[in-house]
Amino acid sequence: MNLIEYSDVEITSLWNDYAETRNIGLKKIANIKLNKLIEYLESKSKDDKRKFVEYLCNERFEKENIKDFQQPIVEKIILPIIVDAVENDEMPYLRWIYQLQLYSCCNYRNIYNIEYYNSEDILTRANNIDPSDIKTVILLVKVYMDRLWFGSHHLPEYILIEDKEVKFLLEKLNLLLDKYKNKIDSIKFILEDMKYYKDLYKSWFKYKSENEKITFIKWCENNEKTYSWIKSYYYDKKNRT
Repeated sequence: MNLIEYSDVEITSLWNDYAETRNIGLKKIANIKLNKLIEYLESKSKDDKRKFVEYLCNERFEKENIKDFQQPIVEKIILPIIVDAVENDEMPYLRWIYQLQLYSCCNYRNIYNIEYYNSEDILTRANNIDPSDIKTVILLVKVYMDRLWFGSHHLPEYILIEDKEVKFLLEKLNLLLDKYKNKIDSIKFILEDMKYYKDLYKSWFKYKSENEKITFIKWCENNEKTYSWIKSYYYDKKNRT
């Protein structure tokens, strides 16, 4: 847990005491100190809480100085502020609530509207509100690429995606990359992966249409196609703004 240097000296002291305790492995004591921090924050005005939440989110999502937030401070301090901003279509709060990855933790499952906060829809909304935010674009690219990967990860036995969705995902990617081609450092690698998936799915659907009584592996051999059936991908997080 990273230390901070915030304008409010008391908040800085309480956070750093909590962080240092957690860093040496005393998690139960750290949780008690986190609760003290939360109690102090709850005594502050809404504007003061918003300023601190904005500071924390900038430290985590923009500067990458903080790795994660614990559930109590997310639920009691961070989320109420971000949800209000999301309802007003404020950026970068629309992106930040997605980056909180609420759906990855079972403790957050009862949060109202959680599906929206973890969806392509909120990223699309974020992109519409602030088209200049490249971090949102990269997250959208990852959403579409992940769906292409997921659809193919059981190959060579079968796929989990239809031709119509493949075309939809590739079209979405093409539109984004054409618009932001000079803003994304990793575009070369993204285009390579797109080419891979486009050819892979084209081969699969052709194989199925021919209805041959051979395996897909054999069909690929016959047609001089070579694929790695589970393809991982990584995009550099440092993109030009």
